[in-house]
Formats: sequence, C-alpha cells, structure tokens
Amino acid sequence: MNFFSKLFKSKSSEKLEPTKSFEEIYSDLGMFEYFDDGFKLTNEDSTRIIKWSEIDSINAYKKDLLAYDIVVMEIVCGENALVINEESPGWFQLVMKLKEIFKEIPKDWDTEIIQPAFKENYTVIYKRIDV
Repeated sequence: MNFFSKLFKSKSSEKLEPTKSFEEIYSDLGMFEYFDDGFKLTNEDSTRIIKWSEIDSINAYKKDLLAYDIVVMEIVCGENALVINEESPGWFQLVMKLKEIFKEIPKDWDTEIIQPAFKENYTVIYKRIDV
C-alpha cells in the first residue's frame, strides 16, 4: 500500500466495534458496584468507596459542549466531589440507585434539567440535613 492509499484509507476498511443497544447501556452497572451502605467506583486509575452516609450533597447541571449539552453530577463528600456525566459507564443505574436511597431527590430531576437547551440549570438535587 503506498503513502496516499494509507493516508486516504477508507473507513469501511477499519474494524468497527459493535455498538450497545440502549437497553444494554441502561442496565449496565459500568464502573459502579453497589452495597447496602454505599458504592464502589472503579476506573482505570483508582478505586473509591463512598458510603451513603458520607454524601453531603448531590448537584446536577448541564455543560454546554457547543454542539450538544451533557448532564453532569457532582457527589459531594466533605471537601471532595466525585464528578461524573451521563456518558460515564453505569450512569443510568447510578441515577436510579441515588433516587432509591435518597427519597428527597426529585424523581424527575433528570428530565427537568435538560430543558431549555444550552442552559446550565445548576440544581442541588440532594442536601443532607443533620439532625
């Protein structure tokens, strides 16, 4: 294969990865493992365990990426925050689990936050109240 044919190689000649269905993505636990008292997050760099009782607040907002928006969530524990977005593996199951554990979280926050387009809509969806 000469230089130009390598440079202008057809995309069809590349091996394409099969894509997951929405159901597979929705039900995927991704990088999360859940326990009665919290969850474990494992990515390529580290593993972190967060107990439900350590979560001080959960904030959600949209980030403008010019062509589209992405929903972002901050799980705040003391001085630290775990920041993930809707493209993170396991996002949908995490959202469901958080709604199950923290009854104060509005059930429709994830659909409400997406409108209007390109507006940040920063929202505190959970704040621990110490008694």
